[in-house]
Amino acid sequence: MNIKKLTYSIIFLSSLIWIGCEKERETEDISTITYFPTIELKGDQWNTIKLGGSWSDPGATANEGESSLEVKVTGNVDVTKAGVYTITYSAVNKDGFSAAEYRYVGVISPGVEGVDISGQYKRNAGALGVSTVTKISPNFYFSNNVGGVAVPDPSVGVYFYHYDTGLLGVPFQRTPGNAFECRNATIKEGEEYSWVVINSGYGAALRTFIKQ
Repeated sequence: MNIKKLTYSIIFLSSLIWIGCEKERETEDISTITYFPTIELKGDQWNTIKLGGSWSDPGATANEGESSLEVKVTGNVDVTKAGVYTITYSAVNKDGFSAAEYRYVGVISPGVEGVDISGQYKRNAGALGVSTVTKISPNFYFSNNVGGVAVPDPSVGVYFYHYDTGLLGVPFQRTPGNAFECRNATIKEGEEYSWVVINSGYGAALRTFIKQ
């Protein structure tokens, strides 16, 4: 390579480095901030109404930082049919990040009004753990040991409804660091209840708890 070509090469490489540095200086102080959607329910999250009663959704609000977002609502409540209903509120921010919040409505059959199923229940298999079922309000309960493990974790409990004779409703719900729901949830009032815990760490076994 002669001196002239070497000189041109050095100049060319120097210009590329200079352009790169200029672009870096132009962008080095630029950053973006994403405000994840936050959803706030109006009214109570857990609700109980009598069969044939009335229900009006209080709604929810959503925000991205200081800006409001549109809230999408899915789910409905059939007041003519006993059961547990979930209403989902969701929102998406400008960067495509989404969030969801849930409201629950237990429509209660007159056949179980006034029935109290609270008490101690012991699982009949596995670690034979005891579940304490606490009455929160009529036909609405909390179990502190969803899986019947030997030592209950206070953060792994579920809320549920006794909405009809022989039937429980345990909808999808968030617990600290986790989420649970139970399917095939049934009860022999005063004797036992059973359900399948839907969570990756619990398997698909039907878990039965005997009244103590």
